[in-house]
Amino acid sequence: MDKPADKEVDYWRQLVANGQPWSLMVKVITNCPRHGWQGRLADGSWKIGLAEPAVDNRANQALLKWLANELNCSVKKLKIVSGQLGRRKIIRFIV
Repeated sequence: MDKPADKEVDYWRQLVANGQPWSLMVKVITNCPRHGWQGRLADGSWKIGLAEPAVDNRANQALLKWLANELNCSVKKLKIVSGQLGRRKIIRFIV
């Protein structure tokens, strides 16, 4: 499984800890048996697997909760700014 290097995730955590606005492009795979990082796509976005279905906003909520845990921040600091109803999303850390 291809996932971000620890160095890259540490950099993202540092941006979040310093309160710097930051964005991440992702492609979400719902109903996925493997939860978490699934690889990097050619356009630079990250593929993330979620066990939750794309029903009643459950997958979006699970994505934000999982990413907040990965970045050691509050879910309230993350917002889906593009792709609310699609697989491809842009998530922004907001100050």
